[in-house]
Amino acid sequence: MEHTNGGGTTTRAAVASQQVPASAAACAAMDPDARHRACVEFRAKLSRDTGVNLTAAICESLLGLVFGNEGGEQASLEGNPGQFYTCLGDAIAKQSLPLVLPDHLQIAWWCYYEAAEVHTHPAGMRSLAGSLFHGEGVTEDPAQAAIWYQKAADLGDAPSKAALGLFLVNGSGVAKDAARGFALLREAVDQGHGMALVVVAQCYLKGEGVEKDAAHGVYILRQVINQGDISKPKAETALAICYMNGDGVEADTVQAALWCQRAADVGNAEAIQILPLIRTCNFCSSSPAREHCERCRKVRYCNAVCQAAHWKRETDPHKGHCRRAAEASQQEAGGASTSAHQ
Repeated sequence: MEHTNGGGTTTRAAVASQQVPASAAACAAMDPDARHRACVEFRAKLSRDTGVNLTAAICESLLGLVFGNEGGEQASLEGNPGQFYTCLGDAIAKQSLPLVLPDHLQIAWWCYYEAAEVHTHPAGMRSLAGSLFHGEGVTEDPAQAAIWYQKAADLGDAPSKAALGLFLVNGSGVAKDAARGFALLREAVDQGHGMALVVVAQCYLKGEGVEKDAAHGVYILRQVINQGDISKPKAETALAICYMNGDGVEADTVQAALWCQRAADVGNAEAIQILPLIRTCNFCSSSPAREHCERCRKVRYCNAVCQAAHWKRETDPHKGHCRRAAEASQQEAGGASTSAHQ
C-alpha cells in the first residue's frame, strides 16, 4: 500500500489533482503554515499506523477535499482533530479514488478509527460503525458496529440512535430487543432524524416494539412524504409496499405502482427492485401487467385472458382469495360505518 514519488506514481499524483480540482483551491486558501503542518502530521501518522506512504501532492488534494466539503470549515487537525479525521474519511470514502488510492477504503476506515478511538468524535464513531457493518475497508463485523453505534448514541448522536434502534428491532449484531430499539428510534425522531420516523412507521406496521397499528403506520408514512425531506423516497417505497400487501390501507396495486414509481424515479434502490414485481402478471409472470382485478385490486394481469385463467384455474384459483378479500373489506367498511354512527 505504498504511494511514493518514484516511477509511475507521479502520474497518480497528477490524476489526484485532476480529479479534485476544487480541492487544490480549497487547500491553497488555508494558512500555508497550517496546511504544511497538517499535511506533514497526517502523512507521518498514516505511514506509522498503516504503512501507507502518500505523496505530498496526493495528501494536499485530500486535505482540499476536507476543507471543500460541508463541515470541513470546522475541521482542524490542531483545533478539532475528531472532525478533521471524520471529514477526511468521508472525503476519501465518497470520492472516486481507486485509481489514485487503491487502498482508499482502508485509509478511510483508519481515519474513522482515529476520530472515534483517539478523539471520541460521535460522527467518527458512527462512520466507523458503518464501515464495520458494511465491511468497507475492514472485515464485516455487525457486533462491533453495534458497539460503536452504542458509544455514539451514548454521546447523543441521533443517526447512531436510529441505526442502533434498527439493529435492536431486527436483531442485527445484537440480541433482538424490539422495545428498546423502538424507544431509541423515538429518541432519534425527537432529535429531528427523519429516516428514523420511517422505521417507527414500519414498527407500527409490523408490531415490532410497539402494539401493531398498521393504519397509524401509514399515517406516519404520509407525514414523512408531506415533509418532503431526504426520507421521502424511503417513505414512498414503504407506502407502496403497504398498498401491495393491504397493510393499513385497502390493497391497491395501482396505488402501489404509483408510489413505487415516484421513489424509483429519484433512484431509491428498494423501489427500483420491487417495481417490476408490482407490475408482474400474477398468472403468467410477464411484465408489465397494466390491468388489475377490479374486485380486490390485489393482483395484476397482462390482459383479460390471464385474469380469466387465474380466476378459475384448478389449483388455488384467485376467485377464492378475491371473494374473501372483498368480504373482509366490506366487513371493515361496515364496522367503520357503525362506529361513525355510535
